[in-house]
Amino acid sequence: MRAPLALALALLCGCGGAPSPRTNPPRPLPSAGSAAPKPAPDAIAAATSFTTFTSARFDLSLPLPDGAAFRVDDRTERWLVARHEATSSVLLVRTWREDEVGGRARCEARARTWRDLPSRDGRRLVSASRLAVPPDHDTLVEVLLGPHSTNGEPTDGFVLAFGGWAKRCFAYVFATRDANERVVMERLAVMVDGSLRRMRFQSELAPARSRERSP
Repeated sequence: MRAPLALALALLCGCGGAPSPRTNPPRPLPSAGSAAPKPAPDAIAAATSFTTFTSARFDLSLPLPDGAAFRVDDRTERWLVARHEATSSVLLVRTWREDEVGGRARCEARARTWRDLPSRDGRRLVSASRLAVPPDHDTLVEVLLGPHSTNGEPTDGFVLAFGGWAKRCFAYVFATRDANERVVMERLAVMVDGSLRRMRFQSELAPARSRERSP
């Protein structure tokens, strides 16, 4: 009887053998739907679609990326003003005639008397190139960035394009800002290549209209 008694005591006191080690259950693998969503593409930088705005006042047609989101005012100011609120962007465009023959520098000086335009002071020049926009004009296109951000502030970006031919002048000024400098650069590239380069002027619009003279 000793053997059954000893077995019973061992079972009661839990000393019949060493307990098995505890193991944590395996964690389920994350499903495809639980991955962090990718940020939406930038509306201007993505350049997925363009809308062309035609200005009879300035005899030009202007392609705009994400054009439906631009608010265009071609009536109340000396300029055609297009605002894209979602990207903190604004575009200013106009053509005009001077009373005397001048050049690009004179046209820019005149434009700056009408409106406070971005300065080159303290900005980084990314590129400078000449375009025949409008045709025959000696238009200089400059792409600039604001100073490097040191505390996470947004970066400013600009396209300054001024041109002149005989008594005619042209100005195209775009300004934008974003916390991501790469996004700012992509927007500037799209505006130069997709908007400014593809503008069309009086000779390609019908009917032709006389251009507005400067006061």
